[in-house]
Amino acid sequence: MRSRSLLGLGASALAAMLLSPALQAQTAIDLNSLTAGSSTNEGSDIYEVIDGDTLWEICQQFFGDPQYWPTLWSINNDEVTNPHYIYPGQRLRFQPGTDVRPPSIIVDPVGGDDIDFDENFTPLVHFIATERDCELYVPFERGGGEETLRAPGVMTRQEIEPLGVVDQAGPAKQNLGQTDTLYMRFRNTGDVNCGDVYTTYHKIKEARHPQVRSARLGHIYRVTGEVMVTDVGDKWVTGRLVQSHSEVVRGDMITDRLPVSGRIRTTEMASLVDGYVIDKVHDENILIQRNQVVFIDRGKSDGVQSGTMFYVLRRGDGLARRARDFDNSLPDQVVGRLVIFSADENVAMGVMADQAKAIIVGDRITSRID
Repeated sequence: MRSRSLLGLGASALAAMLLSPALQAQTAIDLNSLTAGSSTNEGSDIYEVIDGDTLWEICQQFFGDPQYWPTLWSINNDEVTNPHYIYPGQRLRFQPGTDVRPPSIIVDPVGGDDIDFDENFTPLVHFIATERDCELYVPFERGGGEETLRAPGVMTRQEIEPLGVVDQAGPAKQNLGQTDTLYMRFRNTGDVNCGDVYTTYHKIKEARHPQVRSARLGHIYRVTGEVMVTDVGDKWVTGRLVQSHSEVVRGDMITDRLPVSGRIRTTEMASLVDGYVIDKVHDENILIQRNQVVFIDRGKSDGVQSGTMFYVLRRGDGLARRARDFDNSLPDQVVGRLVIFSADENVAMGVMADQAKAIIVGDRITSRID
């Protein structure tokens, strides 16, 4: 048999049918002209669809009248769900009409019988809410309202001048934690009083832009804890760690108290602002996880403020590992959402609020995905 794809009704043929009065009347059928295929069932003949066939042409060939196609299709629209799409290799079974049953066409599946289910089978249909408008898929809630953020880090354009240093400690351990006793040296003990609270920190690195390595953006510090002064001596200032954000070690520097957590109302910017994740506070691993602190190359000069939300974008095949394997013509995916904790003039510090994949330094960000 011939094998070719079946296309829809031609535009001119379809227009002729819609205008023809013959659609309004029953058309006489000459089943004597039915000769294609071979008889496989008593009282029926089989025709296999070939490339270029339409119901219009089939009705012309077998029934002598192409305008019979709407009547023929209406009898069998459970099998032929779309009259404009039948496919090569489909077998159309023509059955002669009787006094109680009109002529009909039945579609057989290619290569075998219809799939059949017994009476014990009940199909389950999962309801899926759809959107009329195309939009970038966001694999998490888009945020809104207030969120509590914790950002134990800071980036400064100039290096922080420390007030003192954690020199020694009471416990016999390297990593110090909450309630441990610290012995600190201050530049000027005359300004230190019992009950004062200071921040302990240490420098992580000098920040550079991932796309422009020569651009120095500032200095990144990790905030490790908060210490309350319990005694002021001539040489030593004694304190107790009242809050640990990470391990405090001998050699950590001391400065005035820095806020590391707060309740922030999230907002979306009215304008479109794009940028990059330029660095992170933690240095234990390469990947950035949820609730970790990141820095972006956009700040107050771009309209960024505390609570501003950015979406992290990724492009390319998920298995691509080498630069030459990435196909940048692929559309963007939303892989994360970050909320700005604080903003400087040209950079801002944020917290990774949501993520669908691990984030890396150099990932692109955008303020809007409408």
